[in-house]
Amino acid sequence: MRVLRIRLAIALVSMSTIGLELALMRALSLRFWSHFACMVIGVALLGFGASGTMLSLLRSKILGRPDRWMWPLTLSFALSVLVVPRAAQLVPLNVRFLAWNPGQVVYVLLVELLMFVPFFLAGAVVGIALMDQPDRISGHYAANLIGSGLGAALIVLAMYHLTTGQLFTALAAGGYVAAALLVPWGRPRAAVWPVLAAGVIVLLAWLAPWEPALSQYKTLSYLKSFPGTKTIFRAEGPLGRIDVVEGPAVRQEAAVSFGYEKELPPGVVLVLDGEQASPVYQWSRAEDWAFMDYATQAVAFHVCRERPRVLVVGAGGGTDIGLALYHRSAGVVALEMNPQVIAAMTGPLRERGGNIYLADSVEVINQEARGYLATTDRRFDVIQVPPIGAFGASGAGLYATRESYLYTVESFETMLDHLSEDGVLCVTRWGWTPPRDELRAFHMLAEALRRRGLGPATRLAMIRYFTTPNPTVTILAFKRALTPHQTRNLRTFCEDRNFGRCWLPDLAPTEVNEFHELPRPYYFEAATELLGPGRDAYLSVYPFEITAVTDDRPYFFQTFRWRALPMLARQARGRGPAHLPLGYLMSVVAVGQGILVAAALILLPLVVRIQSLRSARRRAAVFAYFLALGLGFMLLEMSFLQKLILYLSHPIYSATAVIASFLMFSGLGS
Repeated sequence: MRVLRIRLAIALVSMSTIGLELALMRALSLRFWSHFACMVIGVALLGFGASGTMLSLLRSKILGRPDRWMWPLTLSFALSVLVVPRAAQLVPLNVRFLAWNPGQVVYVLLVELLMFVPFFLAGAVVGIALMDQPDRISGHYAANLIGSGLGAALIVLAMYHLTTGQLFTALAAGGYVAAALLVPWGRPRAAVWPVLAAGVIVLLAWLAPWEPALSQYKTLSYLKSFPGTKTIFRAEGPLGRIDVVEGPAVRQEAAVSFGYEKELPPGVVLVLDGEQASPVYQWSRAEDWAFMDYATQAVAFHVCRERPRVLVVGAGGGTDIGLALYHRSAGVVALEMNPQVIAAMTGPLRERGGNIYLADSVEVINQEARGYLATTDRRFDVIQVPPIGAFGASGAGLYATRESYLYTVESFETMLDHLSEDGVLCVTRWGWTPPRDELRAFHMLAEALRRRGLGPATRLAMIRYFTTPNPTVTILAFKRALTPHQTRNLRTFCEDRNFGRCWLPDLAPTEVNEFHELPRPYYFEAATELLGPGRDAYLSVYPFEITAVTDDRPYFFQTFRWRALPMLARQARGRGPAHLPLGYLMSVVAVGQGILVAAALILLPLVVRIQSLRSARRRAAVFAYFLALGLGFMLLEMSFLQKLILYLSHPIYSATAVIASFLMFSGLGS
């Protein structure tokens, strides 16, 4: 009976531990800008490693009375799950200031050390169990791994029904039940009171759950700072938290030209994870979307056939669907990966959004672009790829370490294959000076056309608009070479709306940099070089990394180059726009600190036992064996984590599938 209780407790602790990893990823993504998956996983492994060092140092004491150690450590783990996220929120870490303020590095370390605590305690509980009699160890280990695998699967299901704060309380409850299974209820009686007190704390935490605070620099924080702003709808899920806000001063206007002089329709703002904002407009007829014809992506409808068949990648608040309806499209297929956005737009926001998702000829599909195109043979006259990711976060480089299988050459090839013979692929990105990922998109579209045996110089066009709060650059890739009629329409479209022409097959140098002048005609110069014989030389000297991205290395947003670091450092000291990717910098800081923490908490404490370790038999072979086994396991796991994003469409789904399957099958092997 005792063995069964221990194994059930191990399974519960392991389930809560893996669930805690994914919950921390969600909480950090909500507070900051992206999933800190590698950082959380690294801290978790450091915690388990340090617990092993602690058990090695206290081995003789623990083996004498293991039960006396297990339940207090388990109870401490349960309480730490509640305390750590609240304490970490008090650390004034601001990822945006990481390149400017060296003190932020200390705050990163504090957050890591706080997250370290519950994993250290969980590792100690599991480690003590594995110090049991040899014939029981395989069963204990199986309980550990199978519980961990179940935790990875169950936490994602829980994300559909619980808020982020409630997730932590549920995980703490799992640890509490494990402690209750291990506590000796009969003797000593003094053990009963701490357990009962902890139960009251968990209950109170459930009744008054903690809510993650957003960075003051996130879009939602900015919108809610306006007087009279209120949240009219909120939902949470594995793909993020949705907040819909309205107020007298709240407007998230579409990136349209100032040439549109009429009032925009009334609306609200839908915000994902506090940052990526999408306006939701009220409308009753297609003409209400006339303002969207003054956005750069509207150019696709001025150079395509009448009543086109349209594919929109990322429906969001429905503005690109409205643009297609305004141009009397024959049919619109809109892809939206987040099912909760669809539920919101067809439910609570149905009237405010004018039933845009339910309009005639509109078909909204809950699928990612690569997955959808791999399973359909439909052809489209226009494929719209709106800018993915928030403007501010993109500019700060907070997506630098995030994989994206939408922005790869193979993805663009697939989209070209699903165009009609007269079709056009329209990709819109945020505009920067000097340009970076928008030029990378241009180069990748050119490469996709080359791979399909189509000359890019006569099949590409690029325009820009730089005076809106969110400047945009739109690139068009045609299945056929542009005709004189299409180039005339494109020129007229730009002149009427004050859009800059960056590239056309017959564009003259005198036609560029006319509207919203830049210090140099960056876009025209880059397009000329990227389509000419000297593109390799140009790519090698350009200050940002704009080479074509493929499925093998799907880091479209990673444009940083180390050789530009001195220049960026000088800009940072001058408080200028240092284009240092903060997501990349965050990873570098976390790796460096992880090495130091591992040395301080795992290796250094073992110095006191160096003599006994030297006397151990085959110590080098044992050390090398487990080092290689752990390294191979993690490298394989991380490779699958990245690759499965292509098939499962999101990092949280990939992490769940990989972690659950790896651990559960390892447990069965035990």
